[in-house]
Amino acid sequence: MTGMLASVSDLQEAKIALQENVDIIDLKDPTQGVLGAVTTEIAQEVVKFVSGQCLVSATIGDLPMQATMIGQAITTMASTGVDIIKVGVFDELTDEVIASLKEQAIKGAKGFNGKQFTIVIVFFADKGLDLGKISDLAKAGIRGVMLDTAEKTKGNLRTHMQDKELQSFVMQAKSYGLLAGLAGSLRASDIAPLLEMEPDYLGFRGALCQDNCRIQRIDSSAVRKIRSLVTNTKEEFIHANTGLQ
Repeated sequence: MTGMLASVSDLQEAKIALQENVDIIDLKDPTQGVLGAVTTEIAQEVVKFVSGQCLVSATIGDLPMQATMIGQAITTMASTGVDIIKVGVFDELTDEVIASLKEQAIKGAKGFNGKQFTIVIVFFADKGLDLGKISDLAKAGIRGVMLDTAEKTKGNLRTHMQDKELQSFVMQAKSYGLLAGLAGSLRASDIAPLLEMEPDYLGFRGALCQDNCRIQRIDSSAVRKIRSLVTNTKEEFIHANTGLQ
């Protein structure tokens, strides 16, 4: 079943997302880049407020693929108690970086200060994909992979990749036992065709904000609309494929 991920920048936005029953509250500061990290203080506030009512994920920032830097950033964010830590692939995903991710994944499975966490890797459709690394990530203990876009003014996910390519990504990820997520300036009109691919979750930010602008504040009515579309369209898809009326 496909879930809805809502990217929020602070506690007030998290409260709106939780009220509208999103499946994952994703902490991200859109003013600091495509995967800009929030402060540890904000992350701790949100984790405490959510208190297990849904999953909380967080990005670590638009970092270069340097093993030590990424490892330190994951450790820092893990200290806040989030459930999922998202790491963006902004350049070559080297064996050294994958080894560092494996080390962090082992720590996450054991628990950090008594709290387990998992790692999700974010690839960018407009930066060139090295999807051959998916099997290596699965072997390293990574929990999931997702597609996003880096340049938010140059088209959304379905502008950069054809639906058959997106379907192939989802199937490839699942074949390795990984969660598969799709994001990247998704609009309401993208929901139905993407749900047919059966990703584990769809991620939204801009579509949830005032004027569809990702650096504006989240709007409760917009979140409610997207939540409804994901839920109702998903139910319609299930009914159509099971013969239920």
